[in-house]
Amino acid sequence: MGILHLITSSIIDANKAIKQSQARNNNETQTVAVENRYSIEIPSFLSPTTKNKDAAIQYYSRTLDISFLVIDEPKEEFIKGMDSFKKEMPGFGKDKTLLDNLIAISLSNLFDINKIEILNYTHTSINGLNAVTLNTFKKRTFLEDALYGSFAFIEGKETLYQIIILSGGTSITKLAEKLELSIKTFKEL
Repeated sequence: MGILHLITSSIIDANKAIKQSQARNNNETQTVAVENRYSIEIPSFLSPTTKNKDAAIQYYSRTLDISFLVIDEPKEEFIKGMDSFKKEMPGFGKDKTLLDNLIAISLSNLFDINKIEILNYTHTSINGLNAVTLNTFKKRTFLEDALYGSFAFIEGKETLYQIIILSGGTSITKLAEKLELSIKTFKEL
């Protein structure tokens, strides 16, 4: 059983390395639009999926262990939710921007916030819209693989957007720049 596992693991790792190399050399993208409201360019090495009921745009690569999601939410709904949340927890979100509050809630829904590093937290603009980009990293433990995330939180005219790119393997270190370029292509239509 040990030798079979070793051989299988070697084949999987070799296949992943080949796919990573092909993805690095592939500059093709596909433009995905949601109901003429917004669009984003996604690397063509990712395929559509429907695993996440909250995401309007969902792409992934099982071989590369990469998920790419775009979640949208009406700004008004989020503000109402924040107002009721602040009543239950006075002081939460005080002196924070709308996007900073969205980030705090989103990341706490995805991760045990005490077990990740947040890197490159940057207030920026993406195609004229206020945005915050950041990266997260969860170190590998005995029972869990490492997890890397690249995020953009964008404030549109009437909508808040979350672009979430997650990878549990080495692909993100080799493809991060290419995947993060997609974030910059986001635009409201």
